[in-house]
Amino acid sequence: MRVAGGVVFAVMFSMSVASAHSVFDFDDWMQRIDEGSQDLQRHIDARRRDDAAERAREIEALYGLMEEFFEKRGEAADAVRMSREGREFAVQVLSDLGQQRFGAAKRNALKIAHGCRGCHIQYKPL
Repeated sequence: MRVAGGVVFAVMFSMSVASAHSVFDFDDWMQRIDEGSQDLQRHIDARRRDDAAERAREIEALYGLMEEFFEKRGEAADAVRMSREGREFAVQVLSDLGQQRFGAAKRNALKIAHGCRGCHIQYKPL
């Protein structure tokens, strides 16, 4: 019985830790978005659609995590908006790539990069 109770506690504890993101997670996401954004632009320029799409999907997911992070944090409506916009730009890149509109994909990829700069000024934690 004690073993079962201990297992249940361990599972519940690990689930709460997994859903609670720290400022260190956020910093990691920002770095991954920055690197991914640069890779995305290079892949678009080289017309490597599959590689670019993979990066765009990763960026979309990371912005989703950031949006959730700021929503839970509170008092960061601009950061929530910027995260949502970044996610939307990544989705648009995917659409552009699917239709082989590389020029439009590049413009949306640049919007991701510019959005990073705007958010860093106000919210970069480390």
